[in-house]
Amino acid sequence: MSELQNLQQSQQARRAAIAEWRKSRTHEATLPSGLPVVLRDATIMDLMVGGNIPQTLLDIIVKSAEQGSGQVDLQTFSGAQGFGQVVNELVKICLVEPAIAGQADDDHITLDELSGDDRMFIFNWANREVNAAEPFRTAAVQPMAAPRAE
Repeated sequence: MSELQNLQQSQQARRAAIAEWRKSRTHEATLPSGLPVVLRDATIMDLMVGGNIPQTLLDIIVKSAEQGSGQVDLQTFSGAQGFGQVVNELVKICLVEPAIAGQADDDHITLDELSGDDRMFIFNWANREVNAAEPFRTAAVQPMAAPRAE
């Protein structure tokens, strides 16, 4: 096999690996409004790296990290000032198709086109792993009943 053929095979393998990696990070869903979308997993770190978390919410993140929970429950933001900004930024990060743009066209939508229900669907979807663990976390902190004397 020639060096050129080896290079071409290597490039094809790399492209296939990237395509598989991208596919593993995306999920198809239908928003409450009926719009079919492709969503990408995102973390609180994605928001932080982008500098899109209001200062008022950074305290919640720091507190969660200090408690060693490992994951930040985005639901804890719901009562905080700046919650809407976090939801909007998370929607922008998670929504792959159709992509969010400043101007709507045949391939893009604007953030304003999405209803609050659609945005909260994406927010809750992004927070699904923390929500799934909630019953276990709640059960873990429940005090045990004292043994009854017989």
